Amino acid sequence: MIFETLDLSSSKPITGCSNRRYHMKKESKYTIYRNRPVAVIVAVFLLFSIVSCKNNTNEKKEAQTKNSIITSLDNVEQFNKILETSYEHLLILEFYADWCPPCKELAPILEEIAQEKSETVSIYKIDVDRFRELMNSFRVTGIPHVSFIKDKENVFSLTGLYPKTMYLKAIEQYTKTDKS
Repeated sequence: MIFETLDLSSSKPITGCSNRRYHMKKESKYTIYRNRPVAVIVAVFLLFSIVSCKNNTNEKKEAQTKNSIITSLDNVEQFNKILETSYEHLLILEFYADWCPPCKELAPILEEIAQEKSETVSIYKIDVDRFRELMNSFRVTGIPHVSFIKDKENVFSLTGLYPKTMYLKAIEQYTKTDKS
């Protein structure tokens, strides 16, 4: 016969399994009680480290926004007003998200550009999670996405992270007519 039947009528445990389980349960309870002070200390340490990390990131964000030349848009009406009053000034719109690592790498690059080219360029940040309608109107398919606006028209766009020189070349190209 292919299948074997087990005789469950015998009172002997098979290879001592039930006995081993009983002892393991007793040992694990004892281990937990014995190591409880260590577990509490580790839990308190982890809790304080998490709280301190959150406070640190909030302080960094506040410091960046206070010292920033780049303006974050608060609403669509503000964007429309900026677009209407830009005239021949070059606008740079950065479409970003807080959770996007390449966007975080691009932020200091654009900050430097904003400081260097403040007389010819205005840079604005647009959060794609908050302003889906603007994202769709500029046909943003990936982030970071940087749009160059001249005379109320999107003249050039870059999707992805590029070296600073790439952004500077685009700025030079679209600000040449101002100097001629």
